[in-house]
Amino acid sequence: MAAARSFTASYEAAGTDPDGSRTSSTVRIYRTPSAARIDVDETGITARILINDEGTFSCKLATGATPLCVTLAGPGERLSPSLALQLQFALLFTSAPAEIADGAGFQVEAAPERRAQGDLPAASCYAIISSPDGDDVAPGTYCYSKGLLVSADFRTGSLTLMALGATPVDGDFSLPASPVPLQSPSSSPPA
Repeated sequence: MAAARSFTASYEAAGTDPDGSRTSSTVRIYRTPSAARIDVDETGITARILINDEGTFSCKLATGATPLCVTLAGPGERLSPSLALQLQFALLFTSAPAEIADGAGFQVEAAPERRAQGDLPAASCYAIISSPDGDDVAPGTYCYSKGLLVSADFRTGSLTLMALGATPVDGDFSLPASPVPLQSPSSSPPA
């Protein structure tokens, strides 16, 4: 069901850096059955992940700087495990819903339903205790309403739906710069 949805949404992300300091950012999602774009906004910088039929791309957009994009994977290719942490938000909106629904190899416990709040829907929640090796789904509690992620809570942070918007348009999935190949699997993408 999630793969068939088209929407835009804004989320609030909160987390803890390795040094123990708290971080927060705004995450904007643009989703259709054939493409996903995830923008993570922090002070003066936007990290953009774009997944479409041409591949997976990561872009860095900074105030006053030329945008920079890299190709992370070709069409239909899985991302390198070394990139999975940097792309956790993208995975939540692309592969994770189907993997959670499939459930093969997951250890899941019941979690309380998330009640409707204002314009935001109620959601069914799943506590993922463990997942198969090499899986894209990190342990945590995931709450979905008809395939739409309403919230996710992890050991190091959380993601909460703040607003749901209209269907994205084709222009929402344009890269801000021509992508260059990722230099090596150990290289970090710019986002």
